Amino acid sequence: MSKKLPLHTVILIGLVLGIVWGVIAANLGWAQQNSWYIAPIGKIFVNLLKLIAIPMIITSLVVGVSSLNNINKLGRIGGSTLGIFVATTVVAVTIGLLLATVIRPGDALSEETKNS
Repeated sequence: MSKKLPLHTVILIGLVLGIVWGVIAANLGWAQQNSWYIAPIGKIFVNLLKLIAIPMIITSLVVGVSSLNNINKLGRIGGSTLGIFVATTVVAVTIGLLLATVIRPGDALSEETKNS
């Protein structure tokens, strides 16, 4: 009997394989070939994620609001939701800017890579 792997295990295996492939390709000089064949697949995937994000958020908001029994709770829930959104956005932007300033990820790249 074959046992199906859990989704999180498959995702982690894919992540490790991607890292291994990236290290091998970088060391063997296959960066250009990777950008020709693999980058379009990544762009399509990211565009599909963008395509599904907005309808999913709108649908979840409509379902959430329509399931409220007491409409008076909507203002309080909306205010707290907006507050949590703003707070988490500020924290995420702060962490991102701090890490980018400290680590400076683009410094290791050559000028030719930066310009291409």
